[in-house]
Amino acid sequence: MRKKISLVVFCLMIFFAVPACSNEAGVSRAAAGQSKGVSDVLEAGMAGADAEKAGVDEAPAESDSADITDPESKAAASEGVDVDLTALSSTMVYSEVYNMMVEPESYVGKTVKMDGTFSVYYDEPTEEYYFACIIQDATACCAQGIEFELTDEYKYPDDYPEEGGNVCVVGVFDTYKENDSTYCTLRNARLV
Repeated sequence: MRKKISLVVFCLMIFFAVPACSNEAGVSRAAAGQSKGVSDVLEAGMAGADAEKAGVDEAPAESDSADITDPESKAAASEGVDVDLTALSSTMVYSEVYNMMVEPESYVGKTVKMDGTFSVYYDEPTEEYYFACIIQDATACCAQGIEFELTDEYKYPDDYPEEGGNVCVVGVFDTYKENDSTYCTLRNARLV
């Protein structure tokens, strides 16, 4: 009888654990090829933020102090970067991007530097291209992305990386509304 109970508990644990990593809610529309916009991440994050927030530790807030001792942080500060995702481990990057999706108001106006996989989505009804930097978590089972808008000096496709290639981008974090949804983007971005 004990073995049966243990087996049932184990099966239930597997049943609830597997779907948690297999959804695409953390993938931007540019990566998923959907037609409603660029960032499913924010939409899914905002919808479940209150429920998930209770069980998720938030990453510490960025410090505004001038006492920077880490060489990479010094380089980022000299570039005028407020949030340098390129200097973090893959787990911390994924966590910080999650925080950006759940609490975008804390990041609006900050200069963000990030690297990841370049993704592009073309929305036929609006005839608009959307570009995103996609970041995988440490196990590469889940992904989150942030849309970016390069400055006018860049022309698509000539000045952009190949889709699926690596991209490193710096821009000012902002949000916008489209079809009753809020999306995140890096405005006035540049490739580095």
